[in-house]
Amino acid sequence: MNLRPFLAATVLSVTSIAALPVAAQSNAEQAQERYNAGDFPAARALYQKACMSDGKDEACHNLGSMAWRGQGGAKDPVQARDAYRRGCEAGLFKSCGQYGALLKDGLGGPADPAEALGPLGLACKAGEAGACYNQGQILYFGDAGERRFEEARTAFAGACPGYAADGCYALGIMKRDGQGGAVDTAGANKAFSIACESGNAEGCIESGVGYYDNGQFAEARDQFAQACNNGAAGGCMNAGMMYRDGTGAAPDHARAKRYFTNGCKLGIQDGCAMAEALGQ
Repeated sequence: MNLRPFLAATVLSVTSIAALPVAAQSNAEQAQERYNAGDFPAARALYQKACMSDGKDEACHNLGSMAWRGQGGAKDPVQARDAYRRGCEAGLFKSCGQYGALLKDGLGGPADPAEALGPLGLACKAGEAGACYNQGQILYFGDAGERRFEEARTAFAGACPGYAADGCYALGIMKRDGQGGAVDTAGANKAFSIACESGNAEGCIESGVGYYDNGQFAEARDQFAQACNNGAAGGCMNAGMMYRDGTGAAPDHARAKRYFTNGCKLGIQDGCAMAEALGQ
């Protein structure tokens, strides 16, 4: 299975600065005020004090986010990793997810997939879908030792639909192939459909195949067309053949030619010949 890595940057780049409770000590309160005012250097320095000296978990998480993004100072993956570790150790599950991602991918320090399973597991159980996906990757590929398909399947189930595009695609593959549990064709098709709706082109192709095998040709053609729109050459070819042959609707050679042409542009040489064969 070809799974795309879920890098910490994917989440960290959109991490919001969490609101701190009224009872937080002055360093954290001041940091929040300075951040809200757009004074990021002061906010980052105050979050660092609140994290390192006061042990405030939200302050550690916010420091990690700012350090990772280079907000209020230089981008500092080492500081980000340490800050997220502190937030995780204080019981903040979203920090555990980020810390585990950095451990998994060797960002801000050496890669340690085995160590990453701990914080990722905590975050996954708390509902952090991206952490479930990262945990599933480690378990599926055996990055921390032997491959553990049953646990990987459970982790990917936790990633779908929250981390829909890739989490649902991975879950669909395992259900389709009976990895880590029984073959579940209906469950696989549902997961692929969610992945497709979230922009995963391969998910669209797999969803299309599922519909096709079930005799739902119009739905299959639509899924292949969506795969093409998302940049999958195979989806273009499948949609083109269905439009050409009238599978799922009346033949439409103009549309078929457009899909074959797109398949050609995306690198499938047969698409060039098939488009040419349809003429003007």
